[in-house]
Amino acid sequence: MNRFLRLRTGKKLEIRPTYYPYNRTLAIVLFEDGEACGTLTCCLDAAPGRNCAYIDVNNMEKDIMEVLEEERFGKRTGNEYKSGYVVYPEFLFNEEVLKYCTNEDYEQYLTWQNALGEDEEYLTAKCRICYREFCFIVKKEEAQKYREYRDGSPHLIQRVFPNMSCEERGLFARGQNMCSACFEKLFSFCEEGDGED
Repeated sequence: MNRFLRLRTGKKLEIRPTYYPYNRTLAIVLFEDGEACGTLTCCLDAAPGRNCAYIDVNNMEKDIMEVLEEERFGKRTGNEYKSGYVVYPEFLFNEEVLKYCTNEDYEQYLTWQNALGEDEEYLTAKCRICYREFCFIVKKEEAQKYREYRDGSPHLIQRVFPNMSCEERGLFARGQNMCSACFEKLFSFCEEGDGED
C-alpha cells in the first residue's frame, strides 16, 4: 500500500487524511520530509461523498488527476463543483489507502460519516456573538436550499429547515445568526419590561 504521491516534477509527498471542520468532509494534507507543505484538496460548499474530496486543481500541477489515478489512490467520480472561475473535480479515494495512512483525524472523519444517512450532510453555523460553532445533520436538499437562501434567494428559513427548532434556525437566519443563549442574553430585558406599568 502506498502513502506517497510521486509528482511528475520528481517531488515525493506523503498524504495524510484529515477533515474540514466546516462541513466534516475529507481533507488530504501533503507532507514533504515530515513538514506540511500544502493541501491536495479544498473545502467547498457542496459536500462530497464518503472518502471523496474536491481536488485543488487551481493550486496543484495540471496533471494531478492522472497521477492520483496512475498511483492507485482512487478514481474520478465524474462530479464537479464550480467555485469562482475554477471547476473542481471530485475524487474518490481508495479507503484501504486512507486506512493505511490512518490517524485520529481520519478515524473521527469515519465516525462522523457513519452517522450520516445517504441523503444527509453536515452544516456548521457560528454564532456571531459568542463565536461558538454548532454542527447539524441536514438533508442534502435542505443544505442546497440554505446555500441558495444565503446567496439571496427568497426562501423562508422555516421552509429551508422545517425540522429544526426556532432556536436552531436562528443560527442560520440572515440578520440573526446567533445561538439561543446569546439571543436570550441580548433580549431578556424585553421580557423583564413586559409586566411593568
